[in-house]
Amino acid sequence: MLTALRFGIIFALMQFVWIIGEYLVGLHTTYISQHYIYTNLILIPSVAIMVWGLFARRAELGGELSYLQTLVQGLGVGATVGVLSVGIQFLFFTYINPNFFADFQEYAVNHGHMSAEAAEAYFSLKSYALQGAVFAPVAGLLTNAIAGLFLKTSWR
Repeated sequence: MLTALRFGIIFALMQFVWIIGEYLVGLHTTYISQHYIYTNLILIPSVAIMVWGLFARRAELGGELSYLQTLVQGLGVGATVGVLSVGIQFLFFTYINPNFFADFQEYAVNHGHMSAEAAEAYFSLKSYALQGAVFAPVAGLLTNAIAGLFLKTSWR
C-alpha cells in the first residue's frame, strides 16, 4: 500500500503543477476558450504515472503482479489523489487563482454554455472538490483495470 501512497502523492503533485501551468500559459484567462481542449492533455502524464506505479509495484513483488493487485494499486493511488486533490484545489483556487470560478462562470454564461445558476453551481470549490474526490478513485481503478490487462503476470 505504500507504493499506492507514494504514487498518489506523485500524481497529486503533478496535478498541482499542471493546473499552475494552465494558469501561467493563460488557459484560465486569455485563452479560456481553449481550456477544455488542452486540459485533457493531463491524461498523458496521468496514465504514465499510473503505469509507472504498476511497474514499481510489480518490481516490489519480485516481478509477480496479479490482476487483483493492479486493481488494488489503482484504487489506492486514486483514493490518495482524491484526498489530496481537495487540499490542492483549495490552495490553488484560494491563493494562486482566486478568480478562476468567477472567470469560468462568466465565460460559460456569456457564451451560452450554461445558465447563470448552473454555472455558479458547477464552477465552485465545493463542486470541484467533490468531483476530484469521487472521480480520482474511479479513474485510478479504471486506468489500472486496463493497464493491468497488459502488466499482470497472473489473474489470481
